[in-house]
Amino acid sequence: MKKGRRLIQGLMVLTISAMLVTAAPIQAKAEKTFKWQPSSWLSSGISWDTINDISKKVTEKTNGRLTMTPSSPGAIVPVPEQLEAVSMGIMQATFIWPGYFPGQLPVAFMHGDCFAAPHSIAELRYLYEEYEDGKIMKILRDAYAEHGVYLVGNLYWTLDNLMISKVPINGVDDIKGKKFRSSELIALQLAELGAGTIWVPGDEIYTMLSTGAVDAITFSHAADMVAMGFHEVTKYWIKYPTAVGPAADALIVNMKEWEAMPQDLKTILASAVANGSYRNETEADKEIAKAWDFVEKQGIEIIEWSEEDAVKLAGTARKVVPEKYLKDESFNEIFKIVEKWAMEMGYWAE
Repeated sequence: MKKGRRLIQGLMVLTISAMLVTAAPIQAKAEKTFKWQPSSWLSSGISWDTINDISKKVTEKTNGRLTMTPSSPGAIVPVPEQLEAVSMGIMQATFIWPGYFPGQLPVAFMHGDCFAAPHSIAELRYLYEEYEDGKIMKILRDAYAEHGVYLVGNLYWTLDNLMISKVPINGVDDIKGKKFRSSELIALQLAELGAGTIWVPGDEIYTMLSTGAVDAITFSHAADMVAMGFHEVTKYWIKYPTAVGPAADALIVNMKEWEAMPQDLKTILASAVANGSYRNETEADKEIAKAWDFVEKQGIEIIEWSEEDAVKLAGTARKVVPEKYLKDESFNEIFKIVEKWAMEMGYWAE
């Protein structure tokens, strides 16, 4: 009798142990959580506030299964190293302006603003995500995947890179001989039109203008210009055309991390980024409108170019793209798509 009881007890122990062993992996999988500290390239302003808003909402909507706690730029790795950091898993994800790493990824040269061709966030989104069945995003995702990261999507924001100056610049012909503080593609375009260009960090621009070291600058939208005090050391602001219209940051995630995520988290994340773009646009529109009203009252002369001159400025983008990038297959394919779209829109002359 005792032997029978022991046998039954032994079988019960084995059965329970087997159940626990079987259940353990299922329980662990159900409780899988992801903890990210995404960074950016800037530590304040509308876009930074949006990244914090996205992170908060994703954390809430996933019930903490995906926790996003933004980290200050450079706190984990220097900004230009964020692509590599995400690729290696040092950072699980980040919001980055692609223009920081074209040396590693040629398509990054155009990813942030798409050759300055689109005039609005709606156009930029359409060009990336819908034109020719979203072919540009497909090419970009493949290019990023080669670096071990997944491009979740673009966080669009209003750049409206203005041209402001100490002397009047009423059209393309007035650019020749002027000295600009500028960067990236627009600097190459200005040089093509006869300007001298120099780049200095944002916190040095005020001094450059006040001392006359430069005649003009391209930098950001009107609200940022006012915040930097540039209305105090310039007299002329060109409202149309903008040197560069809208822009896009990229939310990139370590590929292994992305593949390990369940579909519902991926969907919540992508939706939050799309809503973040809307927040960026609406908040910027309000602040920019206030800024234009303010500078006009400060006596700034607001200039608008002719449509002909606007097309001439935009069209120089086709001429100045560095040959080394055009040799890259993915970059060249995107360039041809944008060229076709820009000519259809009448933004680049045929």
